[in-house]
Amino acid sequence: MQAGFGEVNITPPLGLAMAGYFTERFAEGIKDHLYSRALVLSEGDTHVALVTTDLISFMSQDLAAVRERVEKRLGIPGSHVFIAASHTHTGPVTRGALRNDGYMEQWAALTAGAVELAFRDRTEVTLGVGKGSLPGVAFNRRFFMKNGYVHTNPGVGNPDIIEPAGPEDSDVIVLRFDGPDGTPVGMLTSFACHCDTVGGNRFSADWVGVAAAKIREMMQPKGTTRPFGVMVINCASGDINHYNVNDPDRRKRWPSFTEEIGIGLAGESVRVAVSLSPKPCDQLGAASTEVKLQRMPVEEFLAKSKRALEDPRVGRMERTRAESNLKRTSYDEPEEFTQEVMCVRTGPVLIMGGPGEMFTELGLRFKNAFPDNFAMVANLANGWLGYVPSARAYEEGGYEARSTRLQPGSGEALIDAGIALGKQLVK
Repeated sequence: MQAGFGEVNITPPLGLAMAGYFTERFAEGIKDHLYSRALVLSEGDTHVALVTTDLISFMSQDLAAVRERVEKRLGIPGSHVFIAASHTHTGPVTRGALRNDGYMEQWAALTAGAVELAFRDRTEVTLGVGKGSLPGVAFNRRFFMKNGYVHTNPGVGNPDIIEPAGPEDSDVIVLRFDGPDGTPVGMLTSFACHCDTVGGNRFSADWVGVAAAKIREMMQPKGTTRPFGVMVINCASGDINHYNVNDPDRRKRWPSFTEEIGIGLAGESVRVAVSLSPKPCDQLGAASTEVKLQRMPVEEFLAKSKRALEDPRVGRMERTRAESNLKRTSYDEPEEFTQEVMCVRTGPVLIMGGPGEMFTELGLRFKNAFPDNFAMVANLANGWLGYVPSARAYEEGGYEARSTRLQPGSGEALIDAGIALGKQLVK
């Protein structure tokens, strides 16, 4: 197998609208740079491009633009180009009225360039895969409350909290690639947590950027000038964030949440990586399918939002979302549509693309279907569907289910399609 890494700085110019919150804000500085990072894998005539990009999301036309460039320049079929957004809340707006089409055209060109750099960087590699754990830094943000409802982010130390309404995922899956002389040339790691620990008006890749920088710092072989390749995948984390509701003093301590997750992930990833003994690998493949989905009719969606505002049990974040739903001037998404789901296999690793903010419960559904493999769901990959809750969340309440028009069961349908693809690839 061959592997190559490439990366391109995608930091926008200052003044662009920033994504992530209900209020408008515009970039006034750069805390750290945003990147598109690519890993191209080749086995014989099969080529697969994996890309992570420091954006909150991207649209179908953006994916198509990158795929078209990659296919034209390199001959890699668009169906073998897999792009996942980190979901940083301190990047540019990528959809809606404040989207800058000029920047997104530039992003597509730069991101395709990262793939080309990786393609031209390819070398024969061996592969080692392992799993670690990073507990205690990411938590389910949905809670059963004493009033019988589920609230999202009910507040640190809230005495009405009973228990979390869903699981978390502390797994750290690591892929280490060594060159022909046995020297590591790059690695891929993964973790699940909302990428929203920075805030403010400066561009930042959040904890993903910290993790990537620290991994390179620790893993760059002495005396080499070739940059060590790094890729960090944010896994299914639609209902996971960094707040521990049982620790009211956490904000006061070093390090910040950003560094706690980023440095912690880097340390655990490197710990796993150095324990591995990479071996030759010739198993590589990609498969995709279209899943038919339905959205809730607009009238029904708005009626449910109105009823939520009349329900005293509803939490703060859900109430804010319901108000926003009712203020929105147009809903032009089709009620019936298809969504691509893609799965990539390299050796014992299966990576499914989750085209939205997938609940962790759904990510675990995919993992549990492959107990003999290292399986993960990359959040916001190859599409944007907003929040993708588990079916039961619609009845429980909370911000996430109030935010989406997807019909209950959509998340399970996407995951089941991914499972079918994974089974196809490992048979």
